[in-house]
Amino acid sequence: MHIIHDPNVADSKKTINLIVSVLVVIIGSALIGISTCAFINPLKLYAGGVTGISQILLQLAGIIFKHGKWDAFNGYLSILNFALLLPFNVLAFFKLSKKYAIYTSISTIIQTITIGFADFWMSLEIFSLDQKFESIVIAAALGGLANGLMMRRGATSGGIITLCQYLNLKKGKSVGFINMIISSLIVFFGALISFLTTTESGVKAVGDCLSTALYTLLYFVLTSLVVDHIHTAYNKVKLEVVTEFGESIASTLLSEFKHGLTITSSVTGAYTHKQKNILTIVVQTSEVSKYVNRIKELDEHCFVTIIPIMRFSGNFKVQIIDE
Repeated sequence: MHIIHDPNVADSKKTINLIVSVLVVIIGSALIGISTCAFINPLKLYAGGVTGISQILLQLAGIIFKHGKWDAFNGYLSILNFALLLPFNVLAFFKLSKKYAIYTSISTIIQTITIGFADFWMSLEIFSLDQKFESIVIAAALGGLANGLMMRRGATSGGIITLCQYLNLKKGKSVGFINMIISSLIVFFGALISFLTTTESGVKAVGDCLSTALYTLLYFVLTSLVVDHIHTAYNKVKLEVVTEFGESIASTLLSEFKHGLTITSSVTGAYTHKQKNILTIVVQTSEVSKYVNRIKELDEHCFVTIIPIMRFSGNFKVQIIDE
């Protein structure tokens, strides 16, 4: 029933996973910085999370201290973004996991370096200022792809996402609700800055304000759609395992994993007429391969069904992805 593990093979897989994860974090973080500087900043629109908050704070400082010159401090975006991300990295280290904190720290450094070349990215002028929709679509595709792939590897770009992870895992707070609040505040203050800095008046000024708000909101929505399409690791599935060794497999899974399970005893196979058990387990999609591989090691002849779950009610402990 048991298969002997080869520790050398396991160590090799872990090393490859680690290298791939680090590369994904580096490339993804660079794409996030480029998408912000090359496609969002030139349009006076706002990125999400800490980067968007940094944009707003710098522009408000320009309006207050530089007599309305909203872009006077834009060159300090990378520095302020780095400073605001650091506390979230500390939170990740002490409250989430050290590996997660290391990934987010790498992401913070790469984002800082990339955004530090903001003038270069903006000088590329890939799209003209009247091609807002095209710029937003490209920015959302790059940012959503980067964030989605990083999340699949158990990493993020840090900042607000780290706070959301903590509140969701430790306090049961909705990630979507927290993101909605932060995004709404960014849209509101972005529209306010647009109103304060516009050279137009009357209806035209209100139009500029609404345009900034709607285009920023469109960017957030498109980015979220891309991330949701790529990052499915926290979706839930049900595993049903038909096996002759229900009790022993259940004992092993309970000792090695953090999810509970249910045993249905004394079911009969219609073909073999043997007595079997059915194990029912709810897991995240990121955990499926680990569960199935371990179950197959314990009973290579078992039958495993994987069923997507749309909704469920009850206790379930979300596990941070640990690639």
